[in-house]
Amino acid sequence: MNNIEQNLTQALQREDDIAFAMSDEELFKRAEVTANVKQGSKDLISLGMASIWVVFAGLFINVLKPTLKNQANKGVKNNGK
Repeated sequence: MNNIEQNLTQALQREDDIAFAMSDEELFKRAEVTANVKQGSKDLISLGMASIWVVFAGLFINVLKPTLKNQANKGVKNNGK
């Protein structure tokens, strides 16, 4: 940890002029790209979660379909006495 701090301190002492060499336009472009990447990640996560729920609902329906058919058939037999 101490080596990292020393390396950072030395790098900052050597390169203090470089930190302000970027124009505001470049900084805005970088900020925009970063925001787009973060939003893209959020969109992908949301899409993945929605896909998981769709798959889960499909499996749940397939599991319950025979039970629901049996219940429907019993209802038709009981009503047709």
